[in-house]
Amino acid sequence: MASAKSGKYYRLDGLSVLVADDNRFVRTILVTVLRGLGIGRVLQAESGEEATAILDVSTQIQGASDIDIVFADHLMAPVDGLELLKWVRNHDHEKLKFIPYIMMSGEADENAVRLARDGGVTEYLAKPMSVANVASRLLAIVDKPRPFVRAPGYIGPDRRRQTLPYEGEDRRVMAGRRVTLEEASNDDELPPVGQAVPDVREEAGAVGAEDAPAETVD
Repeated sequence: MASAKSGKYYRLDGLSVLVADDNRFVRTILVTVLRGLGIGRVLQAESGEEATAILDVSTQIQGASDIDIVFADHLMAPVDGLELLKWVRNHDHEKLKFIPYIMMSGEADENAVRLARDGGVTEYLAKPMSVANVASRLLAIVDKPRPFVRAPGYIGPDRRRQTLPYEGEDRRVMAGRRVTLEEASNDDELPPVGQAVPDVREEAGAVGAEDAPAETVD
């Protein structure tokens, strides 16, 4: 598959994708699109329950899930896309827990997208889908993978897709100055190059970085 924007060519024949949708017509269309884009292996599930069975058996038999991406309908019954997503993100198998998950829906309103986002979805695809939209979601996963976040009540991709400017004090770096290559070469007791070293003032009674209370990051 070639990307018109980046000019890159992608070989997707090594990928295995699971399509879970209770509408056979939609499944057929999506499977055809995925194969046309070069996906090597496409599995189908008629319901969320069948999808959990396929994913679970895959991890148990082979020791590692051989499914790389999940496409799942939002409004399946009796197990819908959100319940399937929750099951995936809370699974004991690490690879399955972090699998890219693309939610699909014909009712992709703001509330539906928010629920999927808060559930840990990777991408959201509105129906009726086009080849370009399916390809764009795949390229977003391949080209711009997002780190996963574990927090109370949430596990999933980092929901921040851009780096925003921050005007406050950066507390991620210990106060002090950084060691230069020349200093590190002349003093074996200094920390490695680039690591922060405390600024200790010579005045009597001055409080150095080692004596100051440690800051915590909220």
